[in-house]
Amino acid sequence: MHISILEEYLKLQEKSFKISFEEAYKILNSFLEVLINDRGKVSNNFRRSKGLIYLNENIETLYVIGDLHGDIESLNLILTKIKNIGKDDVIVFLGDYVDRGYLSFETVFSIILLKIRFPENIIMLRGNHEPPINLKPYPHDFPYFLRLKFHDKWKDIYEIFMSIFQELPHAAYMRSKLFLVHGGIPVKEHSLEIIDKASLENYFSILEELLWNDPSDYVDYWVPSPRGAGMLFGIRVSREFTRKNKVIAVIRSHEPCNGYKLNHGGLVITIFSRKGPPYFNEKLGYGKFKIDKLNTIADVVRGLELLE
Repeated sequence: MHISILEEYLKLQEKSFKISFEEAYKILNSFLEVLINDRGKVSNNFRRSKGLIYLNENIETLYVIGDLHGDIESLNLILTKIKNIGKDDVIVFLGDYVDRGYLSFETVFSIILLKIRFPENIIMLRGNHEPPINLKPYPHDFPYFLRLKFHDKWKDIYEIFMSIFQELPHAAYMRSKLFLVHGGIPVKEHSLEIIDKASLENYFSILEELLWNDPSDYVDYWVPSPRGAGMLFGIRVSREFTRKNKVIAVIRSHEPCNGYKLNHGGLVITIFSRKGPPYFNEKLGYGKFKIDKLNTIADVVRGLELLE
């Protein structure tokens, strides 16, 4: 049995444009409680520990959506292609829902409503633009867009969003298949147990790397990132991580590209799901992976979709 996720989503999107401050605040508070209570929860398609989602191997189709940055038209286009999902299908968003797009609120709020409507089928990971309190990206213009929408009450909405961002999981893992993250893999610590704890105070450097790291084909190990946070990691780091954790590839977002790009011989794949300004890429990408057919890097690449 399949569900028309597109039809439901369009109704929820319309709600996000018309919603009042009072209703938005109430829904966001309820969603925050759900996230807090989700830790340790086991569902049909995944289990959440602390900050790590363990995807079940019985998932039929896995969809992966990268950076959106307030571009609700790109999200609409992707969901128009997906249209329907089955009970064993999962859509993973890789973060960066806000900033740089004037419909940042409508984009992230629509996805939150979709997660509330389909809790077993939607996973929202955290990006570096869903930032820790002490590591905000630049530009971080989400507050400006909230002020335009909610006027003198924008700070209340922003504060609850910041609380939500602290509770979002930061990575997802499926044994023998994929590791999903916004930025990249930590350069020294490859233990899933430690990665799971990255949102805890003592492991903040790991969280920074998960949200900010980028792959590079020009270094073997790692060097500091020109972004000012995180690292550039090389092929030897990717080889060790994928070998130790028994995955085919790492799928991430974080870097603008023309839909998708491959690094480290395909061990690291970047998906970028918005197009146009300020990046001016002509195509956007997303992933559609049939899990039972996912055995090699070539299989992963075949699951990458481009839209103009």
